[in-house]
Amino acid sequence: MAVAKPSLSVDHYSCSLCLDVLKKPVTIPCGHSYCMHCINDYWDKLDAQGIYNCPQCRLDFEPRPSLYINTALEGLIEKVKQMQVNITQSLSYAESDDVSCDVCPERKLKAMKTCLTCLVSYCGIHLQPHQESEALKRHKLAEPTGNLQEKLCWKHQKMLEIFCRSDELCVCSMCAATEHKIHDIVTIDEERAGRQSELDKRMEEMKKRIEEKEKKLEEMKETIKIIQTSTEGEVQEQEKAFTCLLKSIERLRSDVISLIRGYERKEIKRVEELIEEIEKEIEMLKTRDIELAELSKTDDHIHFLKRFPSLCVPLEDGGISHFTVKEDLLPENLKKELTDLKEHLEQISSWEFVKTTENDIDPPDYILQNLRSRNFLLKYSCPLTLDLNTANRHLLFSDGDMKVTYETTESPYPEHPDRFDYWPQVLCREALSGTRCYRELQWSGNWVVIGVTYKGISRKGNSEESLLGFNDKSWRLFCSDSGYFARHDDKVTEIDVASSHRIAVYLDCPAGFLSFYSISDTMTLLHKFQVSFSEPVHLGFGVGPNSSLSI
Repeated sequence: MAVAKPSLSVDHYSCSLCLDVLKKPVTIPCGHSYCMHCINDYWDKLDAQGIYNCPQCRLDFEPRPSLYINTALEGLIEKVKQMQVNITQSLSYAESDDVSCDVCPERKLKAMKTCLTCLVSYCGIHLQPHQESEALKRHKLAEPTGNLQEKLCWKHQKMLEIFCRSDELCVCSMCAATEHKIHDIVTIDEERAGRQSELDKRMEEMKKRIEEKEKKLEEMKETIKIIQTSTEGEVQEQEKAFTCLLKSIERLRSDVISLIRGYERKEIKRVEELIEEIEKEIEMLKTRDIELAELSKTDDHIHFLKRFPSLCVPLEDGGISHFTVKEDLLPENLKKELTDLKEHLEQISSWEFVKTTENDIDPPDYILQNLRSRNFLLKYSCPLTLDLNTANRHLLFSDGDMKVTYETTESPYPEHPDRFDYWPQVLCREALSGTRCYRELQWSGNWVVIGVTYKGISRKGNSEESLLGFNDKSWRLFCSDSGYFARHDDKVTEIDVASSHRIAVYLDCPAGFLSFYSISDTMTLLHKFQVSFSEPVHLGFGVGPNSSLSI
């Protein structure tokens, strides 16, 4: 691809005949120069006429001039060639981040200088006129700069050379002389010098802040290592503790099995000894039976009478009639101790980590709770009172408003916006938020519903929007002798356990779960809802015909 021609170029020393750079240049009498080969060829064609002229000015010569190489011109051409090579070697094409030459016609070279007078960026080749011409030498050259339009006054298309402190604005000289002549104005260089000092101070401050932040960063990284080391130590300690516990449990399991197998072997040995004794007795009885059969068939009366007394003596019984099989191999005291151990191990499976706090900034705190230990949960027992203003008119209160019973006849309760007018339901007065609440309930009859709901549940009509557990505002446990069902909105869970008429409800708002338990000789978890309550909730109950519920 062609490169733009420089002002000082060997192309200025070309032969007008071959149009190439002069080779062995000769100068004819008129002053024009040609390649020796080119001018000789030209004159050879004119030999027939005997008149020789200059191909450019047409000046005639007679006779044919003698030609000699112009050594000065030849040396100059060689020097210019070397200069051009040196310039070209020092140039490079502009990349995407470079300021390119504005004069290069095709592929742009990298600019070496920007003329602030011409408002043009030049590569090394096109910069030569500014270095050779006396007029152009007076132009102001600067380091290559792009986006020259940003440095021009949009109004006068002149360079922005002055800074107006009053308007905090760069302006040209014409703007300064007209619109800003009464303002506080300085040169761009002067303002830059002042602000450079301020910038240097800011940079120093920034450097200090960076150093502080980097130091803080290293401290944080070191903190991570400390946390990781501490965590690893804690994990190893707990792992060791649980490993020892598991080994102890495994040892106990092995010992218990060995113990039971020992009792098994002891009892089997006792039975095997009795079996051996019985087999001997059977063998003796069979022998006596044969002897008696033979005696009964003999015709020798004398032999019969002599043998009869000895054969009719009864054989001794080996005590088989006193043998009893033990259903319980283990002694009663050992069996009780193993039962206690089993209960202790079952309690371990009931322990859970429960969140006590949770927010978007700090990590949650946890406590370890035995969620199947009645004594543990009883400490969260909270007072509850039934809200008469919410009770359906088929529900009758008794026992100090702690028992509610379904009645076929309606009670004359006054109108109230909070009252359930269709479903036989009632809510507790207390709103529960950010706390834990545990209560046990006794029910009887056909069925009851134990639930939790937001205050905004509908109270009017027979739609599911006002029925506990059938919407996104409430949760329920349905209890009957045929079984249990847990429900929230469209999700229903059948619970296959033996029915109990004593139910416990445990609400843990910080941890975000609602649990139902069956209370009998043991405490059995029926169902647990995991939910983050968005607002305070109320306990609520539904009571079916011929049914009642007591708090």
